[in-house]
Amino acid sequence: MKTLPKTSTHLNVCGSNFFKLRKLLQDFKGPGKSFEKSVSKNEKVLIKFNLLSKTKHTLTYEVKHIHPEDSLNDFIIRFCVFIDAKMVEVISFQGEKPFPFYIKNKSVLQSSDEKHQQNTFFFDLLENLLTFAEEIIE
Repeated sequence: MKTLPKTSTHLNVCGSNFFKLRKLLQDFKGPGKSFEKSVSKNEKVLIKFNLLSKTKHTLTYEVKHIHPEDSLNDFIIRFCVFIDAKMVEVISFQGEKPFPFYIKNKSVLQSSDEKHQQNTFFFDLLENLLTFAEEIIE
């Protein structure tokens, strides 16, 4: 399959997200999973993965980052797991969906690489969770 330089980076991030997520969610078994991390002596952050829908080839999840002391650090990411393509792609961040590529309205205040930024942010979240989860699981 021929890939362009712009799409190849995006495909690499989405492919990496699949394998990281599969390890975190233990091959996508069960309706979800929660992680808790201490950020200080009295503060803990909760990260919850919830399965929203399931079909033969796709799973749709939502991950919530809940910081009880500082709601400015809370966020919600919805993402789709493509089992047959072994890819995970963010479909919504904080309820905002990126515009499809075919909408050419320049008056919309949205960066052209928002989709890539969302997937890269999700990549970093999964990377940090994997480091953190290995401490919890073992």
